[in-house]
Amino acid sequence: MENVSLESQLTSILRTKNLIALFQPIIDLRRASVYGHEALIRGPVGTELHSPLALFEACQLPGLAPEMEHLSREIVLQQYAKSTDKNKLFVNISPLCLQLNDSPFSFNCEQLDYLGLTPSDIVIEITEGSLIKDFEKLRDTVNRYREMGFAIALDDMGEGFSGLRLWSEIAPDYVKIDKHFINNIHNDPIKLEFVRAIQKIASESGCLSIAEGVETAEECQFLRLLGIRLMQGFLFSEPLFEACGEIETINWLDC
Repeated sequence: MENVSLESQLTSILRTKNLIALFQPIIDLRRASVYGHEALIRGPVGTELHSPLALFEACQLPGLAPEMEHLSREIVLQQYAKSTDKNKLFVNISPLCLQLNDSPFSFNCEQLDYLGLTPSDIVIEITEGSLIKDFEKLRDTVNRYREMGFAIALDDMGEGFSGLRLWSEIAPDYVKIDKHFINNIHNDPIKLEFVRAIQKIASESGCLSIAEGVETAEECQFLRLLGIRLMQGFLFSEPLFEACGEIETINWLDC
């Protein structure tokens, strides 16, 4: 009965489009400005599906993940298009959904056209939410999107086992360092060396690294010493209901 009830909730969310779009700023410390935003999604407030992790895990069993991911993109793009002062938007897409070329849930330029957006506005942020079985197929898909004008980011570097292989296969424009390795980095020499190695590879391959989950000035200072200029986290801003060009609450001198 619990599974039936959960599936009923998911069906209701899809029918009513009851999702909330949020935007977490990505900060360029070198220029002391907002570089872009990561699009985030939340389920209905006050329910067990409010958390994105719970929401998408619940979608797996009934096979509703592609439909839920498609709806999430639709909602964040609509909200982003209303913003008056926009930067690049990082949109999470799973490898599975990225390769749904002939599906009604595929990601395509038609989703952008009617909103007045272009591929150059969007960074496709590939998540490690599903097992990658065919790297060659995924590489071909990524190259096709890149030819359309999209930039490519690899999410949560260091979290899973396929990250380094995927990095070498798709040559992303951005690599986002998982928050586990950022947390307390100034007191953890292993994390420090791990992040140093990621930054070295990124620099030598022409890729920009983004530190996720930056929460303290000490973390920020150590990351800057490693040459990382792009960061996101609660130190700078919580997720916002609207993409913005400036954040007045940042004390840039802290970093």
